[in-house]
Amino acid sequence: MLFLQKLLSIAGGICLLALTAQVHADDNALPWDKRVVHGELENGFRYYLFDSRQEKDAPKGLTLANLVVLSGAIDEEENQLGVAHMVEHMVFHESDGLPNGVRKALTDMGLKQGRDFNAMTRSENTRYMVNLKNTTAEQLNTVLGIYQQIAFHAKIKGSSLDKERLIIQEEWRGKLSHRSRVNDEKKALLRVGSLYPERPVIGTQETIRNTPADQLRSFYHDWYAPNNMALVIYAPVDSVELEKQIKRTFGEEPKRILPKRHPKDPVLDADLKIGQLTDPGSKMNRVAFLYRFKNEQSNTDESRRDGLIDYMTRNLLTDQIRRQREILPDHVRVLSSTKGSVSPKVDILGFSVNVDEGYHALGLKTLIQELERIKTHGFYQQDFDQIHEKVQRVAERNKDAAKSRGSIWSIKMVDAVTSNKVLYDPKESNDRLLQLVKTISLDDVNARLRHWLSSPDRILYTQAVGGKNIDIGTAESVEALFAKARSHQLGALEKEKTVAIKVLPKTASSGSVSLTSRNTELGVSNWSLSNGDQLTLLDPSVLADRYQIPTLDSDTKSYFTAVSAAGYNVKQGSTWAEQIAVQMANATGIYGWTDEEFQQWRKDNNVFLSSKQKAQSLAYRGSIENHGLDKLLGAYRVNQVTPNIDTDVYDSIMASLKRNASVDVVRPIETFSRRLAQARFGKDQAALALSDLTPLSLEKLDQIRHKQVALPVHYFMVSRLPEKEVTNLVAAYLANIPRDTSSYDQSSYDTAPVVQQAGQAIVDVSLNPEPKAEYRLYAYQSVPWSPIAALQLTYLGERLEAQLKQRLRSEVQGVYSVRVGLELNKDTDRAELKIQYSSSPARLDDLAEMTKSVLSELPSIVTEEWAKEIQAAFAEVEQNRLEKAFDATMVHRLELSEILYGDARYLGEMDKLTSGLTLNKLKAFADTLNFNDRVTGFYRPLD
Repeated sequence: MLFLQKLLSIAGGICLLALTAQVHADDNALPWDKRVVHGELENGFRYYLFDSRQEKDAPKGLTLANLVVLSGAIDEEENQLGVAHMVEHMVFHESDGLPNGVRKALTDMGLKQGRDFNAMTRSENTRYMVNLKNTTAEQLNTVLGIYQQIAFHAKIKGSSLDKERLIIQEEWRGKLSHRSRVNDEKKALLRVGSLYPERPVIGTQETIRNTPADQLRSFYHDWYAPNNMALVIYAPVDSVELEKQIKRTFGEEPKRILPKRHPKDPVLDADLKIGQLTDPGSKMNRVAFLYRFKNEQSNTDESRRDGLIDYMTRNLLTDQIRRQREILPDHVRVLSSTKGSVSPKVDILGFSVNVDEGYHALGLKTLIQELERIKTHGFYQQDFDQIHEKVQRVAERNKDAAKSRGSIWSIKMVDAVTSNKVLYDPKESNDRLLQLVKTISLDDVNARLRHWLSSPDRILYTQAVGGKNIDIGTAESVEALFAKARSHQLGALEKEKTVAIKVLPKTASSGSVSLTSRNTELGVSNWSLSNGDQLTLLDPSVLADRYQIPTLDSDTKSYFTAVSAAGYNVKQGSTWAEQIAVQMANATGIYGWTDEEFQQWRKDNNVFLSSKQKAQSLAYRGSIENHGLDKLLGAYRVNQVTPNIDTDVYDSIMASLKRNASVDVVRPIETFSRRLAQARFGKDQAALALSDLTPLSLEKLDQIRHKQVALPVHYFMVSRLPEKEVTNLVAAYLANIPRDTSSYDQSSYDTAPVVQQAGQAIVDVSLNPEPKAEYRLYAYQSVPWSPIAALQLTYLGERLEAQLKQRLRSEVQGVYSVRVGLELNKDTDRAELKIQYSSSPARLDDLAEMTKSVLSELPSIVTEEWAKEIQAAFAEVEQNRLEKAFDATMVHRLELSEILYGDARYLGEMDKLTSGLTLNKLKAFADTLNFNDRVTGFYRPLD
């Protein structure tokens, strides 16, 4: 369970929630989308099928097959905690028809767990997923047969369970963290009165170790019944023929009487419940107030209308809460709201504020005052008119937009099935919404708002830095605060600010550009700008012809990158200052404009520039429809010509940084990470401290920002616009940006790469408050960058991860998951390896030795079968990438080639990439990898 905003299923999505509703129909009920073939066998087994050939842009050959069991952890008895999840694991073992196991049958098909097949258990359901890339009728029939074994014929042997317990224990162990502890606390608070807090999906360590196999078999027999299942398939096959096969495969299992289900919804009452999050790792001070209320949906016009009112109310509330932030008192900030579900028929509406240390009482008083203010005044008519128009606009757009969903069909169908809803035809449903929205008035929306804010079932909770105890008062004292707020005449709600329409300042005069070189075969030209900057320009249509890539209707964008040497890791000065200066400049937007004016201008002109500062470089990137290229270049120009930092931006960001720096909580895992960094880089990687911030005045950061933009820039542009048009824009907007570093100390520009130091080191600490150990390995080896070497390392990393999973999980059940990262760093010419997993503390050292052994045998993991597999996989991925995102792909490769080679040769050699994936070349490359320079970390439980 995530923090409040993430914990709840947000109800205000652009899709309009009323598009699906639970199946309690009346004469106004809408049917399933006719493109979905669905039905129910005599034994109650349901199926939902979509023939992907109905959509021209559907992924060719792709099948997404889901078997859904409509039971999960909430259906467990008190002595069955975690059993639903354990059954999910065990059905991959022996079955009546597959004595070697379901997992073996799937892997014999060439499928890989995690990538091609998987399963998940939730509180309400359990889902099994199989993906086929190049579907054949034979393959799909095999999958149906395997699903039949999962559904009805699993043996669940005690001997197999004893082995699987080790895997499940490691899965449980892997979830232990500060975040999981906080989420568990929130679950207990927000779902109080229901079984959810008492039915942890994964169970407990005790139940995982000791629950007997007969309890699993009992749960399996009770709930794995045909009348408690559904099959959802998205595939390029004839649904009528598939329907026949489903009847043959699943129709013989008899229907069963299901046990009585536990209630899923919390019992609502009229009490104010007060709680606190007490985890000592907390780094924030917060007050949250929540309302819980019933919300039952059905397939009726009345319910659809209610859904529209909910949607409009939620959107208006979000906007109003944002405005009310402007009037918060000192020490209170970040007023926010969220709405979602805690169970199938109970919704929750939450509000929260962050506060400074010692100001929780003020935060609560402020929250109550703003809630009563909104409840008293309701929304403005002009705001209602805008959301009313938005609903109509979105509904009109969704009529066509939802017609082509691609593989999202699978997600939509599964969501509908697990929620007992109907997936409507987009035209029919949106036409109905357009009729219903006309009947909704401001009074309806304000009545819904007051209904929510009058709900008697309420929850108040606090959170404090370090988990400190906060005395927020009693239910009686909180009720008194509400009464006092109601007794006062509360000021009017904040209105939306009038935002001036802005235009970028005109350039006084253009610079000039001159051609320095051209490669007509690749469509690449290099240009020198009159201010000393450089431009590399690519016309992608030339390469598209060369590689026989068809032009798409969407190939109407221009891509822009600007790279300078303004990295953060300066040899002299503050690395923090370099980063903060960029952060504040980006937050300033256009100096002299308000943030609202800048955001409105960006939205109106679809201009979005991102920045990424690395140790030795600073890059700005953006893309835009061709007709707006002048706006994109203009925004970048102002960022460079007027690099001043806004005073309000400085004050806001600096206050936030100082608050964070003043928090004295250091989590044990952070101590471990810092010691690892010390071993890797030879210097303390301490968090930002107040002493780092004290010297950073606005004037100092302004000076650093001016110094950064004085550096010369190399531009990379990919555009199908005529060359002359592009170069004219470059002359007008880029060539006249002043670049002059002479007024700055040249040594202040010197940067250094952040690289791991040579040699071997071990960091071994016993600090973990949880009963788990963690292993981390960071290693490197010098490898000159090349496209082929980078590709080889990517696939070798995947192969290494698979081998470690096989050895550490499948063979000895020592871990649940392994994460391996292996990539070629173009900035350092190093192959960088990272391995991470958690395990039982008692097994950590043995697993570490096994890891070392697998690394020493790296060349042996390269096999002919695997080489052929990745050649085919890469060819498919590359073709798909070039066909669907050719221009965007060329931007990245053009930049790589020019920076690393000084020319565009990579673009002319892309068809040679697969040559590095042969058995001999992969083996030869793996033979050179030893990763002798490494830092190994062991994070063990407290002694």
